[in-house]
Amino acid sequence: MGVFPTSDRIERHRAFLKREPSDRPLFGCNMGLLMHEVFPSLAKSIPAGQVTPNQIRVDLFLEECERLYQSFCELNDDYPFVGAAFIYVPWMEAIMGCPIRSSGTTMWAEPAVPDWETWHWEKPSLDRNPWALKLMELTKAVVEHSAGRYPVAPTLMRGPADMLSAMRGATRFALDFYDYPAAVRRAAELCTEVWLEVGKAQMALVPESSSGYIASGHGLRFWAPDKIIWLQEDAMALLSPRLFREFILPWDRRIASEFPYVAFHLHGSALWAVHDLVKVPELDVIELNFEAAPGGVEGIFTGWKQILEQKPLVAWGPYDPLPNSWLHRVWSEFPPRGLSVQATVSTLEEGQALTAKLLGPNRVASRL
Repeated sequence: MGVFPTSDRIERHRAFLKREPSDRPLFGCNMGLLMHEVFPSLAKSIPAGQVTPNQIRVDLFLEECERLYQSFCELNDDYPFVGAAFIYVPWMEAIMGCPIRSSGTTMWAEPAVPDWETWHWEKPSLDRNPWALKLMELTKAVVEHSAGRYPVAPTLMRGPADMLSAMRGATRFALDFYDYPAAVRRAAELCTEVWLEVGKAQMALVPESSSGYIASGHGLRFWAPDKIIWLQEDAMALLSPRLFREFILPWDRRIASEFPYVAFHLHGSALWAVHDLVKVPELDVIELNFEAAPGGVEGIFTGWKQILEQKPLVAWGPYDPLPNSWLHRVWSEFPPRGLSVQATVSTLEEGQALTAKLLGPNRVASRL
């Protein structure tokens, strides 16, 4: 598929972004979800336990990118492979000083701030921070490797609340809003400044494209005529709506206001946030996973419908071939206007079969 070889595909994405009438939703497959499924060679090379930047091998990362690019070319769905610095590293948390650990299947950050009163409060310097240097090294490498064959985007960066939660640990993070509100405000501002700096540094490396741009990361993909970045706040699930609105949402809006196009990744554990996010004009697209949520399956469907009424929606979840699965229902029941459906499959063959079933040989929508 390359980047966007045909204008009709670009027009489908443009119609999605503008929420214009369409004959079908956009559709894309993602092969694998966990680190060892998507980047098996690189995941195997990273030792279990604490990870250092020099253990993220650029050569293996690029080999995996090439394999994924070739596989995505064979899918023939609506989305190409998108290159971005290894998305399984919690980059922002690492840059803020959190120790990073790996299990072989995933990576996570451990707390780095035992006490706000004694923490150094220094803003990381991107030209000296080892994790920031590795992030830029990988971004530059994948830009060079792509050679215009596939789009490149900033990596997944989560958000200020996620950074704070990792820096303090989940329990202390939640209590800090009551025990140390001034420190939380100051730390959230610092995290926002670092997020903006890191995001803009990556975006400056993204090559200019007359075909538009695509955001990165599994089901977190959408096209726009200008450069794109993803934002998320998984840690909002630990907060009340009031605390999120007062302490975090203003910083998210500031981030979103400083990039051409921004999408927000949301989990069912914070389904209540849909009400707030659809009202944020700086957010162009909202993605909501199919997963456990208040109200169960119907809760997710309600959230999807609420988003779709006001914003372009990316509905993403694991592929389930059974009748009446989430994918069958969304594809058959939801209006296609402003809708992108993205499914995680196990193999290329499964993705090819699903794409052919949904789009048919002539890429025309069919009923499941």
